[in-house]
Order: sequence, then structure tokens, then C-alpha cells
Amino acid sequence: MSDTSRHKPVPPADGRRARRDRNRESVVDALLELYGEGHLRPSLDLVAQRSHISHRSVFRYFEDLDELDRVAIERFHERCAHLFEIPALGEGSLSARIERLVDQRLILHDTTAPVARVARMRAPNHPVLAENIVTNRDVLRRQLAAHFAVASELQGSATGLAGAAVSCMETIAR
Repeated sequence: MSDTSRHKPVPPADGRRARRDRNRESVVDALLELYGEGHLRPSLDLVAQRSHISHRSVFRYFEDLDELDRVAIERFHERCAHLFEIPALGEGSLSARIERLVDQRLILHDTTAPVARVARMRAPNHPVLAENIVTNRDVLRRQLAAHFAVASELQGSATGLAGAAVSCMETIAR
């Protein structure tokens, strides 16, 4: 068997496939826009109207509305992944670190609030979303611990001030 027969080139996407992908993206984008406008459970009519896609086509692209919700929330999370990063993690004075943390968390929560609200609402019935929420909280908690790990102002306290501060900030961030 020749090497070329084992590695056939992947054919370019045909027009139908490209249109299907664009339409699927349009439906997801429409749903995310509706979440952003405060629609926690937009109707199929509203999603179809906003995306300029027929009801029937929505169900060609997604098995059901729950799958559409999951895909939209996962896409949004990918788009916002950069917002989870604290600039200069663990560097600078305590006040500078607190200021960067507060700025980062305000931007993160302001940007993600509508979709996070929907994800938390759907999580009890969707293990993937529930796991995603747990993972995000764990990442944010570890990030807090790392950001303040070397804060001399919080070290050496008999009451465990550093751990208490991290726990308190984590609770506020929820």
C-alpha cells in the first residue's frame, strides 16, 4: 500500500456543510444574545426568529433545546476564558493585588452574569454544566490562593488570616 493511499486529503467543506455550520453558529449566537438580554429560557420561536432560521432547522442542528443550551454555554465559556486570568498573578503589594483581583472579578462577573445565571439554573439537570461550574469555582479558588500566597501581610497569623481571606473572597465571588 502506498503512503498516499493511507493519507487521503480531506476534501474541502462543500457549500451545504459550510451553510449548515454558519446556520448552527447563528442559532447559538442568537441564544447567547437572548441570554444577554435577560431571557433565561427563550422560546424556540424567539431563537428561530433572532437567528433567521426555521424551527425545523434548529432541530436539524441540535437534538433538543437542552443540547442548544449546553453548546451555547460551552461556546460562551470558551470566548470568555481569558477573563478568568488575573494579571500579574501574585505580584506586587497587597493593595495592588487586591485592586487587580477586584477589577478582574468585576469584569468577569459583569461579562458572564447572564450566561452564568442560565448555567446555574440548568446545572441540576445537566451534569456537564454542573461539573463545569465546580471546575470554574475550583480554578477561581486556586487562583485566589496563589494570588495571595506570598502576601506577607496575611502570613503568620494564629487565626489563619490568609486562608480566611481566601475563603471570604471566594464566598463573595459566588
